[in-house]
Amino acid sequence: MIQIKENIDETFYTAKNDNVFKSIFCDEHDTFLLKTLIERCLKIKIKLLEIHSPERIKENIYAKGQRLDVLVKADDKLINIEVNSGYYEALHRKSFGYAGSKYGEEVKVGESYFDMNDVIQINFTWGLPNKHPVLGEYPPIDSNTGIKFVDNFNIYEYNMDKIKELWYSGDKEYEFLAIFDFDKEELKKVGSGDKYMTEFKKKVESLNNNARYKEFLSAEEDMRKTNNTFKEIGRREGIEIGKSEGVEERNIEIARNLLKKNMNIQDISEVTGLPLSEIKKLK
Repeated sequence: MIQIKENIDETFYTAKNDNVFKSIFCDEHDTFLLKTLIERCLKIKIKLLEIHSPERIKENIYAKGQRLDVLVKADDKLINIEVNSGYYEALHRKSFGYAGSKYGEEVKVGESYFDMNDVIQINFTWGLPNKHPVLGEYPPIDSNTGIKFVDNFNIYEYNMDKIKELWYSGDKEYEFLAIFDFDKEELKKVGSGDKYMTEFKKKVESLNNNARYKEFLSAEEDMRKTNNTFKEIGRREGIEIGKSEGVEERNIEIARNLLKKNMNIQDISEVTGLPLSEIKKLK
């Protein structure tokens, strides 16, 4: 049971936090913010939007372990939205793997391959290497001719650090995304002329005025930092084991060490690249 502090934590949680993002955008009874977000990202108009995510953050915003992406159906498009508060080397493989699995599921639906929905992945990522652009677009395309291998799959990644820098410089093009990580003082600068911006502001302020919710986020943040610590231990142990061993043998040894430290096997798989089935055999 979560214990409530007498004084609300001064920490201001933003939509850079996965749970806050979903609490703001994943409201099945009011999809205005999510619909507007997708329309502005993809520069399209949406008639019908349905949230298909297997989780329902709005039903229980205090549930632990909610780390699934936001999956929506927007007209003839299946759109997966991922919030990444930090970048690590294998992030794009993980992201591409999930988007690819959704494309594979679409292939199996319908009487012909022309019946497929477009599959789109949208990533909002902080901590990207500096070489990454403000907006990266990654369709499966031939590097020499520019010919697309398929015409109904695309990945968009927004570099959230560069977007915030643009906003600081006075460029408002991506302000609708920069607001994800606005603190209390920055939110005061949000005017009343944009319904999306004002509605977002109301929701994030309301969440931060909810003492119980902030206690939950604080506990979740502690858990995230603990897991990140385990991942760093894994990285360091990989360096210590050295390059003399084969990659697979090295990763197995790292996995064994992390199991001894009671690290979650899902996180061990992410750190080492080993399948869950193989990690379970090491127990």
